[in-house]
Amino acid sequence: SSASCRRLGRGTQALAAVAHFVSAAMWALLNSNSASWNPVERLVFPAPRPSYDITSYPGELLLIPRGDGNKVPCTFLPFRHARFLVLYFHANAEDLGSCYTFCKTMRDLFQVHVLAVEYPGYGVCPGRATEAAIMENAEAAMRFATEVLKWPCEDIKLFGRSLGTGPCVRLASTYDVAGVILVSPFTSIQTLFREQVGSFADMVVDRFRNIDLMPEICSPTLIIHGQQDTLTPMAHGKELYDLLTTRKMLVCPAAMGHNTSLLKDINVLVLPMTQFFSLPDYSFDELEVPEWCFPGSEDHAQSTAPAQDGDFATLRKPAEAASTLTTPRLFSSCYNIPAPEETLPPGCRDGKLRPTTRMDVGLARPPPVEAKAVASN
Repeated sequence: SSASCRRLGRGTQALAAVAHFVSAAMWALLNSNSASWNPVERLVFPAPRPSYDITSYPGELLLIPRGDGNKVPCTFLPFRHARFLVLYFHANAEDLGSCYTFCKTMRDLFQVHVLAVEYPGYGVCPGRATEAAIMENAEAAMRFATEVLKWPCEDIKLFGRSLGTGPCVRLASTYDVAGVILVSPFTSIQTLFREQVGSFADMVVDRFRNIDLMPEICSPTLIIHGQQDTLTPMAHGKELYDLLTTRKMLVCPAAMGHNTSLLKDINVLVLPMTQFFSLPDYSFDELEVPEWCFPGSEDHAQSTAPAQDGDFATLRKPAEAASTLTTPRLFSSCYNIPAPEETLPPGCRDGKLRPTTRMDVGLARPPPVEAKAVASN
């Protein structure tokens, strides 16, 4: 009968989803570069083999100090006269190297500064990836942006994908920022496992309970979740969206899976970002990065303290190649984009920037208070 065929079809889809999850889990267990041999930790945080080293991305790779003396590798991609700084938290099978091209494209498309944050045990960052350790890196990056770069919270956007939505949501529940972007978010790690492996999920200590923190977010939030996502079903994104009490938008592309490129179709990320957040926007404040943030600098070499699980001293360039500059690097003119005096960038009135208050964010082209794009083709 037709009912039996439908039940059989649903059963086949469920088995296929479980098989896909098990296949991904086995790959993570066998190929993870995680420092932990705990199978659950290797599955939750399947650190890939490093795709970069400490000499990669000269002038863009920073080592940001953490409260305990460790250093957090970050890539900083500035854009001339950008108003907004995007703090980017990558997915669990990426590192700074594998997400570098995306971050660079995002910078150019939306004309924003991008600061991408590494996780412990990923790339060249020493330590083990745990929820607490990832949050220490995230908090260090946020403090660096606000206290060292002196960028105001109302001009910072938080962007997280997959695992990266965990630290992103935690920061968004604490800081009042310009905006939040969540791609393929999950309600909690344990819930995600339970949907795939049933009661075996009880073996997993719950981590990153985004579901508890969503009502505390006060910033405009864009959620993007593909309808073909078999690792983190779209229902997670929908549930989190429903818990938001702030201005929000949900985009659910029909053909998008968990690892689908966000840039192939402009309806997935580009248009929602530009319309919901009114990007790009501009500021004429100079951005200064202290020289001690860069690997191999003399100040950095003198100030680096041994890390608990490793030391960047073994990863730095040879001393003879170290920079001797001690003055901050200015990034106000890092891209030679023509700016004729007679043409004022958006956001300027009578030659003066408009106030950068939270209420002012996104007023140029305001979307409805609640916007949905359930099927974006």
